Amino acid sequence: MTQVALADAAVAACAPAFPGTASIPPANVRTWIGFGLMCVALFMSVLDVQIVLTALPTIQAGLHIGEGGMSWIQTSYLTAEVISIPLSGMLARALSLRGCMIVAVAGFTIASLACGLSTDFTSLIVARTVQGLFGGVIIPCAFSAVYLLFSPRQEAVATGLAGVMAMLAPTLGPWLGGWLTVDYGWQALFTINLLPGVVVVLGLVFLIPAGAHHFALLRRLDFSGLIMLALAMIGIQIALKEAPIVGWLNWKTLATGLGGLALLVGFIRRCHHVCAYDERPGAKTPLVDPAVLHDPQMALATAANAVLGAVLYSSTYLMVVFLGLVRGHDALAIGDTLMITGAAQLVTAPFAVWAERRVPPIPFCLIGFALFGLGCAMDTALTPDSDFAAMLWPQVVRGAALMICILGTTRLALGHLPRDKVANASGLFNLARNLGGAFGIGVVDSLLHEISVSRGASIADALRAGDVHVAALLHLPINDFLAMHGQPIDDDTRSLLEPLVGHLALSGAVNIAWMVLAGASALVALACVIAQIKARRGRI
Repeated sequence: MTQVALADAAVAACAPAFPGTASIPPANVRTWIGFGLMCVALFMSVLDVQIVLTALPTIQAGLHIGEGGMSWIQTSYLTAEVISIPLSGMLARALSLRGCMIVAVAGFTIASLACGLSTDFTSLIVARTVQGLFGGVIIPCAFSAVYLLFSPRQEAVATGLAGVMAMLAPTLGPWLGGWLTVDYGWQALFTINLLPGVVVVLGLVFLIPAGAHHFALLRRLDFSGLIMLALAMIGIQIALKEAPIVGWLNWKTLATGLGGLALLVGFIRRCHHVCAYDERPGAKTPLVDPAVLHDPQMALATAANAVLGAVLYSSTYLMVVFLGLVRGHDALAIGDTLMITGAAQLVTAPFAVWAERRVPPIPFCLIGFALFGLGCAMDTALTPDSDFAAMLWPQVVRGAALMICILGTTRLALGHLPRDKVANASGLFNLARNLGGAFGIGVVDSLLHEISVSRGASIADALRAGDVHVAALLHLPINDFLAMHGQPIDDDTRSLLEPLVGHLALSGAVNIAWMVLAGASALVALACVIAQIKARRGRI
């Protein structure tokens, strides 16, 4: 949700829901200032996805979070956004644009304070979830304001202003997060939202027109479907976290995982049933209408967007794990490295926008996912000694590919649909991305845990067998290693070897995870090839 094209999809998601926007008169200075404050809130919400990444190892150590718990700090936020993004259009109509933004920003600010005051893992995850719920409403509403507050001639300037804020946040986020963590502690990552949050809320009260509200719409919300989606996400995430520890066939894993999948299928079937068969006045309004997936281009784009969410968020998470837990860097050093992806994306964005207007969407997606897969494959040979230089060019390639992927999938999904179908399609399209992101991080975290444990045992066995090659990878003096072969290991030697073995095992697990991400990207590229062949034969 951090990119300009994705935000443009959010515009489409909300704009058609408000009729008569073409007759809006030119906005005055007060409205422009109010919209500027909305863009500040947009920046805060996007920033909070990125700013926390570099501090994950620091937060894990500060709150004594157990193994495998670090990724919950991100997945809880993404999972909450999955629930609130589809609600944003209805909430804006029910509460008015101003009311919706005030509630969202106020809730986001209070949740940020709760995150900063957290003293244990549970309180942080609860606060982070609430923060994601409100943050997921801010971004689509901020972009929908372009259509609701400005005349057609002013829309381009307003969209550009919001787009710049949405692009700057992921670029500056890693560095800003590292700097705040090192100089002021990880709590500052969240408390930095307090002052701008209060200013935005007060400004919106006095600067943005009140607008009409329709509270009765809230009674039509499908709360049963909402609860099903939330429980499905929680069950699947718990299964992904527990499986490497208790086993994939353990009853806890099967119960939570299969139960979550069953609820997810039930949620989709419920949405389809309500949309297709319940035509009573005042009938429940589902979060999404899956019927739009009958369109082949929309189905391909939605699946591709889910994979994009998985590889995008997982790739950033992998870099944080490697730099923080293998290289031992602090948050600022991690941020300095992670900035490369955002900078490459920012620099190549104008070219991507130019090319997107000239290349059909399916070949454009093919190019983007092939490049992103290449960038992941370039990181599959990391060692415990790899650092900024080794990770520079893979990030450049992925950053350049990212805008191509986002622009291509957005055009493929929404560019050909009738205007009355865009709202639902955009909500489903964005929902898929965050679902993919949450699941992707969960799968990668499970892979890292399971593979690093098995590789650690294999490395220990190789050392016991006198494997010189493994000893060289650990930078052990070969002569001393051979002289000690077959002798009992004392405590000092064990304390020296354990972190070396752990780092080598984890770096190997990270490499395998990069291969998985490269393979997922390649599958989407292959699907685009097949779709293009079918399109030429007139089957799409």
